[in-house]
Amino acid sequence: MRHFLDPTVLVVLAGAVVLSFAEPLMPGWVVYLLQIAIAASLPALGCMIMLRSGLLSFGQGLYYFLGAYGVALMHEHLGISDAILAIIAGAIVSAAIAALVGVFLARYRGIFFAMLTLALSMVVYGIAVKMDLFGRSDGLNVGRLTYFGLTPSRAWSQTALFLLCVWVWALLGIATHLYLRSRFGKLLSAIEDNETRVEYLGWSVRRAVHINYVIAAVLGSAGGALAAAAARYADPSLAYWTTSGEFVFIVLISGQANVLSPLFGSVFLETMRTYASAFFPDEWQLVLGAVMLIIILFLPRGLGHLFVLVHRLFTRRPAPRPDIDTQGRQP
Repeated sequence: MRHFLDPTVLVVLAGAVVLSFAEPLMPGWVVYLLQIAIAASLPALGCMIMLRSGLLSFGQGLYYFLGAYGVALMHEHLGISDAILAIIAGAIVSAAIAALVGVFLARYRGIFFAMLTLALSMVVYGIAVKMDLFGRSDGLNVGRLTYFGLTPSRAWSQTALFLLCVWVWALLGIATHLYLRSRFGKLLSAIEDNETRVEYLGWSVRRAVHINYVIAAVLGSAGGALAAAAARYADPSLAYWTTSGEFVFIVLISGQANVLSPLFGSVFLETMRTYASAFFPDEWQLVLGAVMLIIILFLPRGLGHLFVLVHRLFTRRPAPRPDIDTQGRQP
């Protein structure tokens, strides 16, 4: 019961409820922007988990790709249009691949780990652009989706997809938060500080890295599935290095304060990109770079640290006053 009284859990659930009821009041472009931002925040959350243990992953695009093509391929070749089933299938495939690949990757640290994850993602990209199964460089379209076997009408299809994105993120966000607060989750910071000390305490660092990599893969796959469902399209560029770099960029601007940080950073990035490309079509990348520089200089812990500051502001207690007798003297 105490887990559900956790402030972060309550905020996530309250936010999901508010967004669910607010969807009819939002313009269509805002709904689509939030769907893409939610989808991108899940692999970024996986990057944050890896960074908690001191490892930078440039391979989240691989599992983003697998999740997106899980939706597209099941619809294209198997005739299965259920979005929930596609998300679960993509997560299972991604977890299996990550469990297999992670045995090898868990041995490496630093730049070696980052480059190996990047290399794997680029290998998959190179294969996908040459195979008809993945639609080559054109990708595959995603047809109309169903939910638990129910097909919403065209008027309700956007609402159903938005609710799917919101509540999938809420469930995965809460699960990730509880994992990070568990005894095993708290081990991540210790691994970043001193791996040797963790090993002497009886914990296997390689096993911990392996488990984190699998969890990050599942989050990336779920995000890819939501992205393909929102855009109704999947293409090999989802596995390209720039996609993985974008997830790392989200973590850099959002920080690692909380599971809400990647979501906040993803929404901020998508909003900035939308307005920057609209008002500065030729210089929008310069605008993003300037904003990134400002965040690094004035908020080095990321935008997500604002949640910590607000929490401290509302939970700060005044210092107790010393007891003073009638003569003005302390006892």
